[in-house]
Amino acid sequence: MNRRSSFFTAVVAALSLLSGCAHYEFDLTNPPDLARHIGSKSDEIVRVDPLEYRLRAYENRLVMSIFNPTPDPITLMGDRSYVVDPAGQSHPLRSQTIAPNTYVRLILPPMRPGYYESGPTIGFGLGVGFSSIRAHRYGYRAVGYDPFFYDEPRYYTYYDESDNTYWTWEGQTPIRLHLAYQRASQNPFTHDFTFQRKKM
Repeated sequence: MNRRSSFFTAVVAALSLLSGCAHYEFDLTNPPDLARHIGSKSDEIVRVDPLEYRLRAYENRLVMSIFNPTPDPITLMGDRSYVVDPAGQSHPLRSQTIAPNTYVRLILPPMRPGYYESGPTIGFGLGVGFSSIRAHRYGYRAVGYDPFFYDEPRYYTYYDESDNTYWTWEGQTPIRLHLAYQRASQNPFTHDFTFQRKKM
């Protein structure tokens, strides 16, 4: 193990000790008749006619898979759906159509898109190098200056403060989720849930 790798390992270990490696899972608290704990080892299956929700905690996020067991497409209407974060701010959801016998997935809170470094990094002298950086979602390309030479990939988080889609879920706090659906030519229907974040 070289000196740089040893230093990186020591920094990661120190940060882990400082953070305490907090692990969060979730409780479904509303509707009361569906209340249950949502852990990370297996899916909790919640059936609310005509859909089926499979819920699991993963890396401190709540992953919700919405299954459509019907013979009709069902559309999650993003313009009529929302999530209310712990601070009381409403955030929009993306519209998605769930084909018969398939599912779509919601991750709460949603993961921000990120930049990653692509291609080899070339070092000069004391480690000054240039490398290309590109965005996962937006096709953005730029030339980045790096004062140190790294041969490992590096990742960067993209922030757009004007985009209300992204939010944070910290501490042992609740969120409210309102999901509006349209099934074929039938009347729209809604499902409402409240989830509590829980430190384990």
